[in-house]
Amino acid sequence: MQRHLVFAALVAVTAAGAARAERAPLPQQLTLGYDHEGKVDASAAACLAYVKEVTEWGKAETEKGAREVCAARKRHIDAYNALQATYREFIKAFSTDRRLDLAGSVAAFKVLFKACLDHKFGLTTGGHNIMIDIIENDITTACLVLGNSLLKDETAKYNPLLKQ
Repeated sequence: MQRHLVFAALVAVTAAGAARAERAPLPQQLTLGYDHEGKVDASAAACLAYVKEVTEWGKAETEKGAREVCAARKRHIDAYNALQATYREFIKAFSTDRRLDLAGSVAAFKVLFKACLDHKFGLTTGGHNIMIDIIENDITTACLVLGNSLLKDETAKYNPLLKQ
C-alpha cells in the first residue's frame, strides 16, 4: 500500500513539473539557428571589404557591387527584424490559452523555416563572386518573409483581441 502511495506521489510531482515546463514562457527573441543569424553586417565598410575580397574589379564596379551586397544584407536584416516583431505578437496572442502547445508550435515553425532554407538552397548553384553573398541573403530573406507572413496570418486569424 505504501509503495502505491509513493508511486502516486511521484507521478503527481512529475506531472506537475511537466505541466510547469510546458507552460514556461517562450523567449521574446526567436532563435532560428541559421548561420550568421542576427549578425549580418550591412555597413558600407563591411560590404566594400567583402567585394574587394572576392573580386578584382575596378573602383566603380567594386563600389556598385558593394551597394548591391549592402542592399541584399539590408533586406535580410529588415526581414529578420520584422519576423522578430511578429513573433513577439504571436506569442503574446497565443500564450494565454493553456490548451495550446505553443512551444511545440514554435519548434515546428523552426523546422518549417529550416526546410524553406534547405529547399531554396537546393535550387541554386550558389553563384560566384558577390552573388554568393547576395543569393545567401536573398534566400534567407525569402524564408524570413514567408515565416513572417505565416505568423502574422495565424495571429490575425486566431487572436480574438485583434478582431475587435
